[in-house]
Parts: sequence; structure tokens; C-alpha cells
Amino acid sequence: MSTFTCCRAPKAVPDLSGNMSNMLKEKCKKWEQKYETVSDDLNFITFFQEMSPKTFAAIEIGSNAVRMIVGELRSSCRLCVLERWSAHLRLGDSVFESGEISEQLFQQLLQTIQGLLSKVHKYSDLKLSITATSAMRSAKNNAETAARIESIVGYPLKILSGTEECQCLADGVKSFLPPSMVLDYPLKQTFLADLGGGSLEISLLKSGKSPSCKNGDYQYSIDIGSLRLRKMVNPENELKSVITEKLLQLDEVLSANPQNRTNLILTGGNAKTFARLYPQVSANLRPENSSTVEAKNWLSMNWTEFECTEQIFQSQSADEQIEQWKLRPQQTEVFNSALAVFRAIGSKLRTEQLCIPFFGLKESLLLSLVSVVTEKPMEDFTLVLIYGPPKKYKIGA
Repeated sequence: MSTFTCCRAPKAVPDLSGNMSNMLKEKCKKWEQKYETVSDDLNFITFFQEMSPKTFAAIEIGSNAVRMIVGELRSSCRLCVLERWSAHLRLGDSVFESGEISEQLFQQLLQTIQGLLSKVHKYSDLKLSITATSAMRSAKNNAETAARIESIVGYPLKILSGTEECQCLADGVKSFLPPSMVLDYPLKQTFLADLGGGSLEISLLKSGKSPSCKNGDYQYSIDIGSLRLRKMVNPENELKSVITEKLLQLDEVLSANPQNRTNLILTGGNAKTFARLYPQVSANLRPENSSTVEAKNWLSMNWTEFECTEQIFQSQSADEQIEQWKLRPQQTEVFNSALAVFRAIGSKLRTEQLCIPFFGLKESLLLSLVSVVTEKPMEDFTLVLIYGPPKKYKIGA
């Protein structure tokens, strides 16, 4: 709660002249039109916050791509996404094979970061963060690479640990989704699973009726991502054994509710691809009592409906998926493996209800940056998304 002393807003904004910029005058005019009939509870703090928006950008160096999201804080709690960019640089392809970032790959990464930075030079008072995940974590020369990047571009590059990545995602998702998607199941547990190119992050968001654990106590980062899976000799069989082994630690928390099924929230690029295609694929399969909810910011369904749709995808060849669902060739390389991961997780966690938000790590990183700069918790902010594919940055363009 703010400790500012608020005064009532005037019925009209006084004439602004002198050195005041035209932009500020225009915003004052809009403010006057917007609030001339508003109740007296409105105060000058809101007025000045809306006149002086702050711009934030987060660059995420993933295993599969380098992404950037730009947002503007237009009031004390409303963060509006302005732009999204993506560059197809598969850092993981090289790192997971050689164990390090080569000089050639470094130059491509540097060029990509500099290119994305050139897209935000137009914003004044910009706050920006650069963060890397699994591929950079796995590189033997990651510290040297991060130091070189910082010395050239002028921004520090933070390499998230697996635990930090889990926590950032969990905080972001809980602030983005309505409480009904996470909390309104008093006897059920809610898990979050994020599948990237290099790793799988799993967090317990809500512990149900377990007396032995608390929300957030269980967070795992597992080195099985969509790119790593391509290197498996027999992905289907190996995946099942890997998931079984890696998720043994979940048995304790699952045993607290042995008769209850769980809720699962999926994030990551392949989860979003599934959510985008699901309405088309499943349109003729849904029963009359379908629980599917297609909201603006997320997709929700029961686990049986997911399994039915997933089987359709798995029965198709890569060429059929490209032709029918307009997937890019590089998407089909990892999409079926990702679906197999989702199926294994859902089975292990005894999933009943599934939710896929149109939200992921880059949005969490943006919210985290705003939270640090403003010294407010992430849940205080409302994130307003833009829809459609991100803008593509071509390396070397």
C-alpha cells in the first residue's frame, strides 16, 4: 500500500506552455479527456505515472533461439508488451555436442545481441537485462563468454542456474495466471513444467493437503530439452527411463495425495505450438461435455483430451505435419519429442487438468526486471500481451 498523500484530481488540466514538450501536452490533453468525468478518488500520482512511462527489455539466450521482449510500464502496475523478437541461433546444437562455445558461434551470438539492441535504441530511459539458460550453463567457457559479451555491449550477461530458472518461471506464471488456475483446487497439487531446448524445469506451485512440504519446496532442473533429445539413439525408450529416474524425487510429494490427481501447467515453445494447433486438430474430437477452455491468455483442457490430440500428432510424419499444420521443418524436428516429454510428465504426475498459458521465460524475465527496478513484487503487475508470431531477426542482416 502506497504511503503517498493523495490529492484530488482537477476537473481540467491547466494550460501547459513554456518548455513543456508537445508530447507531454498531448498526453495531458488525453488525460483530461479520459478523466474529466472520473470520480474524485483519482490522484496526481496516477496522472504523472501515466505521463512518464518507463520502457523495459529482456533478452533471453536460450538453447534453441535468442529472444527479446520489450514492455512499457504505463501506470504503477500495468506493463504493456510493445515488441517481441526472435533470432534463430541454436546455441545448443553446438554446445551439447562440443561442450563449449566456439569463436565462430561467439561471433554469431554477439552479432545477434547487437542486432537486437539496435532495435531498442529508439526508447529513452530503457532498462534492459540479458540472461542465458541451459546451453550457456553447459558450456565450459561460459564465464569467459559472458565477460566478453559484457565488455563489448555494455550490459552484464547473467547465466541462470537451474534453480533460478525454476523460481523465475514459477513467480512469473503465478503472477500471470488468475488464482483459479493455480489455487482453487484445495486438495490438489499444481505443478509447472517448462520444456526448453536444453532443459526441463519442474516446480511445485501448490502442495495440496501435504503436511510435509510447502509451495515452492520442490524445484528441479533436468538436462533433457528438445535439442538434447535429438541426440538420443532411441528417444522413446530412453525418455521413459530418464523421466522415471529424474522424477523419483517427486514420489514423496505425490504420495501425500495418493488418491488425488494433479493439475499441470506447461510452458515453453513446443507447449505454445501445441496450444496454437489444438483447436484445429481437436475440433471434431471433443465430447459434448468437453472441459476445454480457450481463453485469451491460456488454454485449459482435461488430460484425456490432451492424450487424444497428442496421438493424432504422433501418428503423422514430419512431411504431413508441415503440410497440414504449417509447421516449419525445424519445428517438426523437436515437436514430437516434446510431446513425448509432456506425455511422460503427465503420466508420472497423475495429471487431471492441463493449462498452457501464452507466457514463458522471457515474459517472466521481463516481469522480474520490472520488479527489481520498481522494488515491487511481480504479482503487483498486470502483463498485457500482444499476439501473433514475434518479429524475426536474421543474423547477418
